[in-house]
Amino acid sequence: MMFKQPYREWAPPVRRWLGWGAAAGLLAGLQWLGDSLIAFTGWPLPGSLVGLLLLLGLLALRGGVPQGLDELSAPLLRHLMLFLIPSVAAVGLYGHLLTQHAAVFALSATLVTVLTIAVTGWTLHRLLRRHPT
Repeated sequence: MMFKQPYREWAPPVRRWLGWGAAAGLLAGLQWLGDSLIAFTGWPLPGSLVGLLLLLGLLALRGGVPQGLDELSAPLLRHLMLFLIPSVAAVGLYGHLLTQHAAVFALSATLVTVLTIAVTGWTLHRLLRRHPT
């Protein structure tokens, strides 16, 4: 009886840290697997994109986001714009290419935006049909 009380005090934080560690390991492993697949196949895609698609597939198979992954990713998603600063700064380096191919850039950006809105709307529609409020 004497050992049950201390166990109850430290067990939940340890479980939370183990969940975060497993989630970080999963994200790092999928990043590595995506990079490895790109290196092996030679596809003209970023390895991180392939890793994210693998994560999407795993989450779809599981049917949801594990608590550890949700807790780990929430602060990262809140500060997502900080991760985009290097990409935005790189656009300044290639401004001459953007002006040279402005029409193609505008068309592709418009098509990708329309496609993203359509897929997001379709997904939301399906989710709301499945779980009405």
